[in-house]
Amino acid sequence: MINPIHLQLSNIVMRKLIALLTGIFIFTSTFSQTWFDLGLKGGAGTSILINQNIWDDRDYNHRISPAHCFGIKAGINLSENHEITFDLLYNQFNQSFLYNQFDSLNNSSALLGSKITYNSMSYLLMYRFNKEGRYSEIGSSIETILNCSTEDDNNLAPSINKNDLTRSFPCLVAGFGAYFMGTDNFGITTGLRISYGFSDIISNSGKNLLLPNFKNYTTYTPSHPLSIQFIIEANFDFAYVAKAQCSRRKLILF
Repeated sequence: MINPIHLQLSNIVMRKLIALLTGIFIFTSTFSQTWFDLGLKGGAGTSILINQNIWDDRDYNHRISPAHCFGIKAGINLSENHEITFDLLYNQFNQSFLYNQFDSLNNSSALLGSKITYNSMSYLLMYRFNKEGRYSEIGSSIETILNCSTEDDNNLAPSINKNDLTRSFPCLVAGFGAYFMGTDNFGITTGLRISYGFSDIISNSGKNLLLPNFKNYTTYTPSHPLSIQFIIEANFDFAYVAKAQCSRRKLILF
């Protein structure tokens, strides 16, 4: 049996999608030069979990932690300079810590490690400004967590699932880069992209588990994910909008 709530949500999403596509069609029709591209992209870099309690804790240190992403991109080029892009990306975020564990029996401290990881899907809407082979971009994304895990050398890490993190949260995304190589309708670009999560990624159940580092502090402070990645992107221009003699516009494939 179809869940009426899911059906209602699907109808809402469909109406918004139709409205968005209609708006894009009307918007692009006002520009004399409009073309569309599709691309594959991937990135690698570092991720940092920003939490004030951990920054202030002398027993804890952030370790450089890897992050990566890959996915697809669709672009609407309104002119040679202005472009709207839509990205669908799979991401992995990691944050590792080193911390001191005092052993009262031996009157000594051991250096141990802990880690929190999550995989997610990102849905990005970006504005890109292109000029003289270089680009800058800014936009936002909705990130949806697929799964997560924790590790700890002292066996402090509980078993967690995606409900212990905020399932979806908004991010501010910005980047810049340059054209690397290509042909008339195919090109490869490289650049740098930074993403910052506005929301606390720890849910109420995660707070009860003392995430993200399994330590109870006097006051609670939120955790915000930050990632900085080197991005490589391969784009193929596949169609453009042309004005016919009857003043109507039509889509022509390259």
